[in-house]
Amino acid sequence: MPIGEEGLGAYAREQLEAARRDPRLERGSGAMIADFWAAMEEADRARMAAIFGLHELQRGLRRERERFEAEGGDKRAEDELQALWERAELARAEIENDHPAFNAQALIAMNSALDALVEQFVEAVRDLPFLVRMKEAEEQVPEAAEILTSEMRETMLEKLREAFKVSKLERLGREGGGTARYEPLLRQVALDAPEDRSIPDDLDQALAEIGALRDVLIHRAGRVDGKAFEKALSLRERFEEGELVRLTGEDFRTYSAAIHCFGAEVIHRFYRRWPDLADPEGGPNLANWREYHTINA
Repeated sequence: MPIGEEGLGAYAREQLEAARRDPRLERGSGAMIADFWAAMEEADRARMAAIFGLHELQRGLRRERERFEAEGGDKRAEDELQALWERAELARAEIENDHPAFNAQALIAMNSALDALVEQFVEAVRDLPFLVRMKEAEEQVPEAAEILTSEMRETMLEKLREAFKVSKLERLGREGGGTARYEPLLRQVALDAPEDRSIPDDLDQALAEIGALRDVLIHRAGRVDGKAFEKALSLRERFEEGELVRLTGEDFRTYSAAIHCFGAEVIHRFYRRWPDLADPEGGPNLANWREYHTINA
C-alpha cells in the first residue's frame, strides 16, 4: 500500500496543498468568493489539526510508556516520560472540555470571513457595470491599457461613480444581529433575500448568536454582557450575564454550518441572475442548513 504523496486522495491533496501554500497568496484582492471559501477551509483545517495533535499527545505517552517498561530506562528517560505525561494530561483535559479555545478561534475566523464576503461582494457588484465598460475600452485601445496603473484605474472608477451619481455604500453596522446585520447592505445592490428563498428563523438565530458571541470573545474577555443579549435574545436561554463562554464541538458544528450556508446563499443570489452560469433553482438547502458543517467536525 503506497504511503506518502502517491497515497493521497483528491480532497486530502487539496487540503495539504492549501496548507503548504495558501492559494490566496497567488492572487490579489478582489477574489472575495474564492477568499471566503479559502478562509473557511483554513479555519476548519487549523482546528482539525490542533485536535489531531491533542489525540496524538495521548497516544505518544502510551507508546513511550510501553517502550520504557519493555526496555527499562535511566533517570533521563523517566524525566522525559514525566514530561510526556504532563503534555498528555494537558491534552486529555482539553479533549474532555471539548477544546473550547479551538472552537472559538475557528468560529471567530469564519465570522470574519462572512463579514468580508458581504462587504467586498456588495462593492464589487455595485462596480461591475463600470468595470465591464472599462475592460471593453481597454480592449479597444490596448496600447493605452498597457500604461494604466492600479491607481489610475481606481481614479477612473471613482469618476464613473460620480458621473452616474452612485451613492456611497453603507458598511456593516455594529448594531443588530443575524441577517439583520447583512441584509440592509445586500439590499443596496439587490442581493437581499428573495421572496422565494427566505432565511429560516433558526438559521437567522444561529447567525445572531455567533455574531454576538464573537463580540463577547473579542471585546469582553469571553464574558457575556447585556449587548450580547440585545443582539441575540436566545442567548439568555444558555448564559447568565457575566458568565464565561466556552464553546463546544456542537456549538462549532451549528455555527460553522450557519456561516457556511448563509455565505453560499449570498453567492447564489448573485449567480441566479444568470441561468447560463448557474442553476437558478440551485443554491444551498436552507431548510437543512445544519448539515453544512465539515464532515467529522
